Amino acid sequence: MTDEAIGKYLSIARRAHASLLDKQLAEADISHGQILLLATLYQEDGICQQTLCQMYNLNKAAVGRGLNKLSKIGFITKEIDPEDKRKKLIYLTSKARDFEAEFREILEASEEKLRSGLSEEEIATFLTVIKKICSNLGANVENQEG
Repeated sequence: MTDEAIGKYLSIARRAHASLLDKQLAEADISHGQILLLATLYQEDGICQQTLCQMYNLNKAAVGRGLNKLSKIGFITKEIDPEDKRKKLIYLTSKARDFEAEFREILEASEEKLRSGLSEEEIATFLTVIKKICSNLGANVENQEG
């Protein structure tokens, strides 16, 4: 058994991945902190902040900061929910819709770089192991999109 720390390599990989995405998204003034929110809104436009928090087990402040950034760059608008006046629904703007193809290309290129040099078997093994690690840490990954 090796005594190398798994957390060390998870941290290094996460930071390197975030840095790669930040560089690729810099021109659009988006950082890795908004990626999950934007990807979710591309799939399910018109959801509320609370739903985003619950979907990814994120705190309200972090989601709020990400949404404020997306609003500042003109990617989202917030509208009062007609069924519950206390909630605001989040909608993508036409600027965000126009960016969707480029956004998906950036994510695909990033994924391709992550998988570079790995066999299908290595990828499958990694995914099995990382899901177990997530589960060990109490994170629900069963219903998450890639």
